[in-house]
Formats: sequence, structure tokens, C-alpha cells
Amino acid sequence: MMKKIFLIPIIILALSACGGSRTGTMEDSKKVESHKNEKSKDTKEEGGERIKKKFGSFIIPDGWVEAKEQSGHGKYFYVVKGHENDVRPNNISINKGHQNYNLDESEKFAESTTWQLNMQLKQSGIDAVVYGSSGTTDAGDIMYIFDIKFNDSNEIDRQYYILRDKKFVMIYMSNFDNDESVNETAKLMAKSFEWK
Repeated sequence: MMKKIFLIPIIILALSACGGSRTGTMEDSKKVESHKNEKSKDTKEEGGERIKKKFGSFIIPDGWVEAKEQSGHGKYFYVVKGHENDVRPNNISINKGHQNYNLDESEKFAESTTWQLNMQLKQSGIDAVVYGSSGTTDAGDIMYIFDIKFNDSNEIDRQYYILRDKKFVMIYMSNFDNDESVNETAKLMAKSFEWK
């Protein structure tokens, strides 16, 4: 349980190291509220549903739903239907963020994120290893993948970063029991992501 408490600051610090500094304003709050009131134009696709958000769209498979009570402020959580109110369900979140690099400098983004994750794990005394890889979405966008594997449990946290100049979408998977269907759902969301 203590690992999860320490992991939140790790993610926040990793994003700030990549240029994710931003303060909330009343205007930001109004944008969040107006976004909540937008009508959804989600569409069914074979084996799932294309979900449309302000920053882009992605596919979630049948059987997965948005955990609306946990979602907010531009971050959307998805769980297996029926587990919306579990204390610690396997879950996947998606949100948009800002970073300091253009696409032609994407390796610098990956290097700084890897370094920051490793340093925070080490400083927090968390026994985990970070693995990184890269690829592209089905739409051809650059994607970096970071796996955080906790050495004393089956838990795997995975972060997909889909990049554009000075911005990213992060799909963050928390898979507490190493359920392969959760891994596949996160991969589907990331691979199918299309910027708006």
C-alpha cells in the first residue's frame, strides 16, 4: 500500500521534469465544467467503442466503462464494468499534458522521463524497475511506453505517452494482479488513439 502512496509523487515529478508545470485558474475550472456538459459522440466499433474526448479519441473494449466518480479535471478513468466502486480495481486513466519538447526532440522527452522515474523510485526506497520502449500509434504518432515493475508483487504500472509538439496524452495503467486483459486494454487504447 505504501508503494502506491509514493507512486503518485513520482508521476507528478516525472511530468514536471518534462515541462508539465501549470497552475490552475478559474478559467481552467470553467473549461472543465463546460467539457463535462458536452454531449458525447462516442461510436461503436467492432469489439468496442470509440470514445471521444476534447483532446482526441480512442477505443475501449466491450465490458469496460468510465469510472465517472473518479474521473475529473481532464483525467478519465476506465475499469471493468461492475468494478467502478471497488477500493483498488485494475484501472486505466487517460489525460492530456504539456511538455517542453518538439517531436524532433522526442528522445530527450523519453530520456528525461526515464531518468526522473528511476531517481524517484530510488529516492523513495521503492523496490521496482523501470523498463522503456517505443513505437507508434495506428495513426502514426510517436509513442513511448514505460513499465514500472514492483519486485515484491505482481503489480505492473504502465505509462503510454503519445507525443505531439509540446504536448502529450498519457494513458496510465495500474494492473494490480497482472491480468493480461488489462494490459491488452491499455495497449488498445494507446494504439487506437487519434489526436483531435
